[in-house]
Amino acid sequence: MHKAMHYCVGLLFALLTAQMLQAQEYKTTVGNSRDSKLILKDFTGELPIEGYAGNDIVITGGPDMTTPERAKGLKPVYSGGPDNTGIGLNMERTGNQITIICLLPFNKGAEYRIKVPDNLYLKITSGCEYHNGVSISNMKNEVEVNICSAISVKNSTGPLVLSTINGGVDVVFNEISKDKPSSIATINGEIDVTLPAKSAVNLEMRNIQGGMYSDFDLFTDDKQMKRVGGGAINTRLNGGGVDLKMTNINGNIYLRKK
Repeated sequence: MHKAMHYCVGLLFALLTAQMLQAQEYKTTVGNSRDSKLILKDFTGELPIEGYAGNDIVITGGPDMTTPERAKGLKPVYSGGPDNTGIGLNMERTGNQITIICLLPFNKGAEYRIKVPDNLYLKITSGCEYHNGVSISNMKNEVEVNICSAISVKNSTGPLVLSTINGGVDVVFNEISKDKPSSIATINGEIDVTLPAKSAVNLEMRNIQGGMYSDFDLFTDDKQMKRVGGGAINTRLNGGGVDLKMTNINGNIYLRKK
């Protein structure tokens, strides 16, 4: 009898947990993801984003959405618009563009996790009050990030436009886009980029208060190397190709060979 009671309690707990997890998921389908653009704005806390071979944007996690006892019969009101997802987010769709805004105040953290089609255009922005770090993996299309905290990108094959004010930027390229340039900039942090050894790029690195380090041989041909002055160089790797620019004001730049 004792074991049966424990079993029932455990089963009830599992069912309740499953219901809670199900309630904390939002999903929306992207039509033609290759021609679509996803904009994520003002998320709080750490934000992991993973690309996958699918057509749905899937967001899990988020804050506890339980209504206070005193607010029974009332609806939450947010300055960024209505919560039409059930997990503290507002989603708007205009043509091929989907915009998802986090409605939570900047001092309330939330553990969102996002899966997106790997071939859509991804743009992430937030103000400096949100203090959110972003980690992105397995994206094939263009990725644009403009935040004030750390940025991490792994297994990317599309062009990158990454900018942060107060955080490091770590990027590992599986391969670098041959169609569009990539740029990486920070004001106060380290830039650490790993490229496949045979990447053909026009490389520009600029640094004001920091060093530059690389295991690529940047000086194999003086005709390919142009010293701009101070902490700035222009050179071509493997004969040159697409533009790759890295700019730092207060921190080192590391360029590694994969």
